[in-house]
Amino acid sequence: MQLSVVAEKLVHEVRKLIDEEIIIIDHTGTIIASTDNSRIGSYHEGAIHAFKNREKLIINKQDERSWKGVKAGINLPIFFNQEAVCVIGITGEPNLVSPYAELLKKMTEMFIQESYHIEREESQSRLMEFFVFEWHQLETFDEPFLQKAKLLGVDVHVDRVLILGEFKTEKVIEPHVWRALQIYVRQQHPLDIVVRWGRNQFVLLSAADHFGTRDQQLMKLRKLQSKLEGSSGYKVCVGVSSHMSGAAFRKAYFKAERSLKIAYAFEGIIFDEDLKLEVLLDEVTPETRQEYVARTIEDLLPNEELLKTLSMYFACDLSMKDTALALHIHINTLHYRLKRIEDLTELNPRKLADLVTLYLALRILDEHTY
Repeated sequence: MQLSVVAEKLVHEVRKLIDEEIIIIDHTGTIIASTDNSRIGSYHEGAIHAFKNREKLIINKQDERSWKGVKAGINLPIFFNQEAVCVIGITGEPNLVSPYAELLKKMTEMFIQESYHIEREESQSRLMEFFVFEWHQLETFDEPFLQKAKLLGVDVHVDRVLILGEFKTEKVIEPHVWRALQIYVRQQHPLDIVVRWGRNQFVLLSAADHFGTRDQQLMKLRKLQSKLEGSSGYKVCVGVSSHMSGAAFRKAYFKAERSLKIAYAFEGIIFDEDLKLEVLLDEVTPETRQEYVARTIEDLLPNEELLKTLSMYFACDLSMKDTALALHIHINTLHYRLKRIEDLTELNPRKLADLVTLYLALRILDEHTY
């Protein structure tokens, strides 16, 4: 635990509550944090006395002349695991600042305790992140990897569902959001694992036997999605793999990643098992997508009105009446637009083969940047 970093945060928080000069001194008698920046780095002889005697030290005005680097006030040793780790001082007339002293001591010890646990959790989280990343890279389990799994208490052989989530933002996600995610997952099932995955993604490995029915799965994921959106302020999208053995991590990750691409567009939750046409389209190379669009609807691209008409025609299941109503146009106008689409693409929206060709072109256009 970096005491200087914790001390700076503590002074900042305490100053919000108490309008007095506060200092924090380490075991060498050096002031490492203060509401008065000019005192940082200076020596405080009184703190050494408080450390050695493990008791409160009251400094009066007359003591300022006999103790080096001190001001009138109260200095209290701060304990962590029964060891004195620093001294906190509150400057002022001892009788006036005395009511704050014990409160300040308790508050400081609680803050250090909490900081220690947070740092320990973050260290454990980083170890788990490295482990899961290694898991993702392996083709087969080797003995060193299995030893790491044992040390971390991870059963890599149990069947799992891999859930890949993403916050819809380019900003760095705040630490409290990751902590909330970790706590939530721990409460759900002891075998579940969740790690940060880059700047704004996370991987959740859920024990398959705990995942439940499809409705239960969706309900759990919606609850998680809602919790994370409320905690972060950003939309959260989720892609879900099918059940996989622990050894099939890379395959499960691919399926979850493919689902997340679709989920991202709709800000929703997509299960890989629900994908059909998307499975084929995802395998198509960017070069092939570009060539396909060029050969089919390229001449429609400058005409947003015709593209919107064609898209609505498909959305309305080819119903001329429903399409015209949805677009707020006369049905004759719709007939005219469909004829224009046929003239520009040489594909007739009323013929099945041409219809499928146009539909695929629109799907590629909607789902991929080419």
